[in-house]
Amino acid sequence: MGFLHPELLLVLVPAAIAWWFLRGPVRATAIVRALALMLLVVALAEPWVRTARTGRDLVIVADRSRSMPIGSRESILELLRLAREARSSGDRIAIVSFGEHAQIEQLPAENPAFTQFERSVGADGSDLDMALETALDLVPTDRQGSILLLSDGESNGRDPIGQARRAFARGVHVDVRAFERPGVSDLSIERIDLPESASVLEPFQFSVWVRADQRVESEFALERGGKVLSSGRRVFEPGMNRIVLRDVIESAGVAQYKVKVGTGEDRVPENDTAVGALQINGARSILVLNDDGRDDVLVKVLRAARIDVMVAKPETAALDPISLTAHRGIVIENVSAGRFGSHLPALASFVNDGGGGLLITGGKSSFGTGGWFKSALDPVLPVSMEMRQEQRKQAIALSITMDRSGSMAMTVPGGMTKMDLADLGASAAIELLAPIDSISVIAVDSSAHVIQAQGPADDITGLVSTVKSIRSQGGGIFTYTALVAAAEQLRSATQSTRHIILFADANDAEEPGDYVKLLTDLVPAGVTTSVIALGTETDSDAEFLKDVAKRGLGEIYFTTDPGELPRLFAQDTLMVARATFVEDKTACEVTPNLFGLAEITSDSFCDLDGYNLTYLRPGAVAGVVTRDQYQAPVLAFHQQGLGRCAAFAGQIGGTFGQSLLAWKDFAAFFVSLSRWLIGLEEPGDVFASVHRDGMSQIISVEVDPKAATHTDTSRLTVRVRAPDGTARDVPLERVGENRFEARTDIARDGIQLGTLAFPDGHTLELPPIALPYSPEFERGTDPKRGERILRSLAQESGGIVNPSAGELFRGDRTSRGWRSLSSVLVLAALLLVLLEIAARRLELWGALHVPAVVTERVASVRARLRRAKKPSSISRPNERPASNPITKSAPVTSSSTSTAPPIQESPAPQATMESALEKARKAAGRRLDR
Repeated sequence: MGFLHPELLLVLVPAAIAWWFLRGPVRATAIVRALALMLLVVALAEPWVRTARTGRDLVIVADRSRSMPIGSRESILELLRLAREARSSGDRIAIVSFGEHAQIEQLPAENPAFTQFERSVGADGSDLDMALETALDLVPTDRQGSILLLSDGESNGRDPIGQARRAFARGVHVDVRAFERPGVSDLSIERIDLPESASVLEPFQFSVWVRADQRVESEFALERGGKVLSSGRRVFEPGMNRIVLRDVIESAGVAQYKVKVGTGEDRVPENDTAVGALQINGARSILVLNDDGRDDVLVKVLRAARIDVMVAKPETAALDPISLTAHRGIVIENVSAGRFGSHLPALASFVNDGGGGLLITGGKSSFGTGGWFKSALDPVLPVSMEMRQEQRKQAIALSITMDRSGSMAMTVPGGMTKMDLADLGASAAIELLAPIDSISVIAVDSSAHVIQAQGPADDITGLVSTVKSIRSQGGGIFTYTALVAAAEQLRSATQSTRHIILFADANDAEEPGDYVKLLTDLVPAGVTTSVIALGTETDSDAEFLKDVAKRGLGEIYFTTDPGELPRLFAQDTLMVARATFVEDKTACEVTPNLFGLAEITSDSFCDLDGYNLTYLRPGAVAGVVTRDQYQAPVLAFHQQGLGRCAAFAGQIGGTFGQSLLAWKDFAAFFVSLSRWLIGLEEPGDVFASVHRDGMSQIISVEVDPKAATHTDTSRLTVRVRAPDGTARDVPLERVGENRFEARTDIARDGIQLGTLAFPDGHTLELPPIALPYSPEFERGTDPKRGERILRSLAQESGGIVNPSAGELFRGDRTSRGWRSLSSVLVLAALLLVLLEIAARRLELWGALHVPAVVTERVASVRARLRRAKKPSSISRPNERPASNPITKSAPVTSSSTSTAPPIQESPAPQATMESALEKARKAAGRRLDR
């Protein structure tokens, strides 16, 4: 035992002085206060005692970055198993994984129940320094421990050697096991030196730098937009090699390049392919997407007005975010949402984040019946497409059968299961119903389970809650059983329109049974059947499901994206209800809002042969409305995000658009609307540049001070779009009188786009920027750098390279440490203070019982001490006692002993009222003093 600060024991002197003044009139109080003060002073000096603990701690640090070779994860899990088997009594194992970040997967435990890595670490980085720091913090200072590092040694964080030295100072060695990639050489593309921008039809030159660690002959190829521009074969010498390339581009937007090299036996093939991009300045077009991709009336009208137009089918158009930068606006003419595949989020981002314009026109393949309701583009539109009761002319009876087999328990991106999304799909259909409709829901695996019997849809909230509780129960989907159960539910329905939605797995739809006869009997009874199939048209049961929909006079929908299920359920329900497309000829009128859109030459509008019934969203503006009982928007528009969006409910041409084509102002109207879509011109007095600084990009904006009119720069932000579709706003800060800057991270994979937004609504496209590939695969000049780093870490910390399982827990198994007693002493002092306070308040000290024997013995000792203090009365020899002048002395005889008469004590004064009050006051004073 000892003290960390023994000099603080001198505080006992002032503490004793303080106790003398605070000791109190009662002895017990004084003793308790003395003990409390003494404990506090001793605690201040921090006493400690030695402790001994057996066992070692092993922290396993696993590299989970992209640079790790294939199969490394399985090898790491095998090493974890061997470590568990090698431990002895008292040994503990902890697990840390790392990439861009370090995460604790398992705290120190004697028998860790670890089976797989679950933490997100970011695979595009290797912060080895942070990983070792986290691992070292897991080893207690009073235990022996070590670290096992499982990595390829490629680190792009801080230099980790400092952590190895810190571990050595604590007696913790770092063992390493290297995970190296096979192969004898590494050919890597270091960078693509592209200019920030070029103009349309302007030739430009750029360089590709390739590093080789030995002389090798290899193929190379240059691609732009998926098309090979140049290819060949050449010899790459050790060190840096330059490939000079040239190109000229005919259209504006962002040009994306991909360069490939490699021999097929490369050690790190991931750095054999690199991407780059530059901005091509020029006039951008309007993209028209129609049914067949051919020029129609609208395309010819726009071209006649000298507007640059491109036309395509949704299936063949390039609708990725990079390709869409070539356009300022997009027009979708009566095309269903299902034909766009997975590109709908990119179209929404084109408007919200890229500042583009979007126009959707009507028809039976558009809006609600076209599947745009509940789609990714639905929130962008200025109109909503729900089915309201007041517009309904007929009620429907709907029966939904849902696959809840074992395959529906699979998790999809986002953390939800397929069953969860199927529940949301059925809920989307139910939310469109009204009390005049009826609904039943059946969950099917190896048998049918009626979740909701056929009944009125008068409690939508309750019905949705019931449906969302359906969970996968295993088994298969018995299709015939599902159809029979749905038909049985619809038997009692009173609605004239009765419909079944069969949701099934296109690869696991069992038990077709005699479905042909069943559907043949249902159709004359007014029951139709549609199929929503999770899968593709090439799956094993796809043809069977197609035949079910065909014989049931319904629709068939295939999707591999479970997130599309709500849209498909809603689309089929809207088509069956036939309540969102009005086929009657309808008169229209222009509102004053239309003249704020553009210069409109006519104050009247033509009649429509039919239109899609929609409702104006809050914040949107209606320029044209119908004159029927709905007063529905025909043309609605609004600002959306950084862009603009408009919806025209009528059909252009076709069965329901002939009156519109015959209108004399047709061309002027849609030319003005298209020019509004294109938006404001980019400001000519603002110049922007983007350059890379490590893993970040620096955005610089400069305003021309000599310009006649300046763009509003009071609040500048950049909308940055990552390749994964996410977007974020980055504010720019003023760094000079006319200069602004911002710094932000670069996406680790793909090309990052940016749009500069001004307070007045102007936007400016920024040059693109990208890393050639994930930073994990940057190798530099030393091909053995990772191995050297690992060996240095082991050497600096006293560890070994590639230890066996039996060596993981080597070293002293008993550790001696110390434990501080200060907290225990402080707690004891606190308890004594509380005891003393309680005793005073409750007057426990005065109420203590003292035995009579003790009281008598104490009184006897006190009397003896008083007698000892009195003076002696022995007479001197030959001295006669002095006579008392007041009293006569008695004669003394030789036969009797002279004794003094007893002293008469005066009687105690009689108690009075005043004396009793005085005693009470003194007693009260003593209690207060305590």
